Amino acid sequence: MAGAATPKVAETSAQGLFFIHPSDFKWFTPRLCVNEGDSVEIGSPLFHDKKDERLRIVSPVNGIVKQIVRGEKRVIRAIVLEAAGEIPTCRQLDFPEPQQAEDYKALMLQYGLWPMLRQRPFSTIPDTDVLPKAVFISCFDSAPLAPDYTFMMQGRGEDFRSGARVLQTLAQAPVHLCMREGADNAVFEYVPDVEKHYFSGPHPAGNVGTQIHRIAPIQKGETVWYINPEDVAIIGCFFRSHELSFERTVAMTGPCVQNPQYVRMPYGADLSGLLDDMGIVETHGRASLQGNIRCISGNILTGTTLDEWPSVRFHDRQITAIEEGGKREFIGWLLPGFKKWSLSHTFLSWLTPKRIYRFDTSLHGGRRTFMMTDVYEKVFPFELLPLQLLKACAIKDLEQMEALGIYEVDPEDFALCEVVCPSKTECQKIVEDAMRALRAEN
Repeated sequence: MAGAATPKVAETSAQGLFFIHPSDFKWFTPRLCVNEGDSVEIGSPLFHDKKDERLRIVSPVNGIVKQIVRGEKRVIRAIVLEAAGEIPTCRQLDFPEPQQAEDYKALMLQYGLWPMLRQRPFSTIPDTDVLPKAVFISCFDSAPLAPDYTFMMQGRGEDFRSGARVLQTLAQAPVHLCMREGADNAVFEYVPDVEKHYFSGPHPAGNVGTQIHRIAPIQKGETVWYINPEDVAIIGCFFRSHELSFERTVAMTGPCVQNPQYVRMPYGADLSGLLDDMGIVETHGRASLQGNIRCISGNILTGTTLDEWPSVRFHDRQITAIEEGGKREFIGWLLPGFKKWSLSHTFLSWLTPKRIYRFDTSLHGGRRTFMMTDVYEKVFPFELLPLQLLKACAIKDLEQMEALGIYEVDPEDFALCEVVCPSKTECQKIVEDAMRALRAEN
């Protein structure tokens, strides 16, 4: 896909607006800790989970709460923070050195670092009272235009090693580092007392679900933690240097980005000005995306479309800008299609397998009845039956879902199935709804 980020980093100032979205945290029911007009600093709690007050989301910057945006039924859609002037992006803290797992956990919960961890099944913030069978750190991403973690982690080796030691103490379980075979893994390879694994091949080799399935498959009643390598370094820096920072490296990618590169910014930073500089957003007081371009937080397979409060979501390290599709093509299916990608040999583009494509949002066909086909198996990396599992999810047959391995998968694992599906079925949404029903049942 066209629009890969070049290996250089642009700095942005921590000022202006910041948008914090409670929807970034799956099945998290927020209760506010602040009101409009309150002053906050880095690490101040903004909201916590109604079911567990220890699970808190904190402010990434110093500033004030400018607005609390609510949607239907007063659901909190966003918390808008305003940071004025040149302000620090990290906060120096003074706390006693932790001695055991509970001390580490208490500090991570207090300062909003615990949500950096996620657990499978369900990809939620981990239960604070349940230990996992393993911890996975996927050190590469194979999704389209995915950021290069090796480049992002340059100079942060000591923080990463410190963070890995913290995870070992917290989880009291094996820590698995998953790296791409043949890549420059120097930042990751010198971590002691962890299990190292190497993966090769195309996407979804870099999906943590694929790696968990190959190394430590999840059975009912078991949990596995996983975390982004940059978040491991943030946790390591917190305990090693007592510096709390939510600054991330984000890859600005896509065929509609004029100068694809990496940007350093605190979590939640308003992207309107940055996207405007790149020629893909118009700003008129409030941010509004141009009608012919779609900006996505994440990759084109699993990302979230940016709304009127554009910011990188909590677990994402990538922005992708692509053209809106849906235009009718004159005798489109009769053309040779040298510039059109297809899994099959429908177009002659298969004669040039190294071609770079400018994808847009077109479906290339209408939605049809769910068809029985073996096309899913060609892109599904698990030793499971994807079509049968998807059908069980569609009718919410919980027993059949469990028998077919629902606890091992997540909606993102069906992203490629959705791409190649001849019926244009929204596979990820089907799995998401089924897992919501399964979680409610459990």
